[in-house]
Amino acid sequence: MERVAIFIDGSNLYKGLVQHLGPDYRLNFVEFISLLTAGRRLLRAYYYNAPLPPEDPAAKAHQSFLNYLKRVPYVAVRLGRLERRADGFVEKGVDIQIAIDILRLAYANAYDVAVLVSGDGDFAEVVRVVQDMGKQVENTTFHALSSHRLAQQADRFYPLDDFPWERLRAQSLPQAPESGE
Repeated sequence: MERVAIFIDGSNLYKGLVQHLGPDYRLNFVEFISLLTAGRRLLRAYYYNAPLPPEDPAAKAHQSFLNYLKRVPYVAVRLGRLERRADGFVEKGVDIQIAIDILRLAYANAYDVAVLVSGDGDFAEVVRVVQDMGKQVENTTFHALSSHRLAQQADRFYPLDDFPWERLRAQSLPQAPESGE
């Protein structure tokens, strides 16, 4: 059975969810990961983001969401940072963390298939290197955020636009299953 590792660019996914489904949509991450795994064996899903600054009105809700994800089985949260710029904040360190993890785990032969949830074309070269190591790479994001270069480099591209979003809607911020359940 193929082993799958999922790499989720949190900011890219969130932007797509807001554009496609509205700012109030809440994703059931357990179901989302299950859909991406598609019956294959999940190594782990890695979620990358940067915590919001404390003065941001959404910071408390964002931190609650990150805390929830940290309790979901087989999900690892990797955090970058936000740097203040004249026109706001810029996310730093996230893309390099994604690239390092995809490469490190490919080198360790930890997965057969990487699922990259991002539309950032900068990942195309990382995908090529991983493919040269004998790994398959699937790419998914919303069409509006998709990089043609990345989608072309991936072994398979499938748009998130086509996902069953009503089925993936969380009723509220779900609780992670307790160990032993």
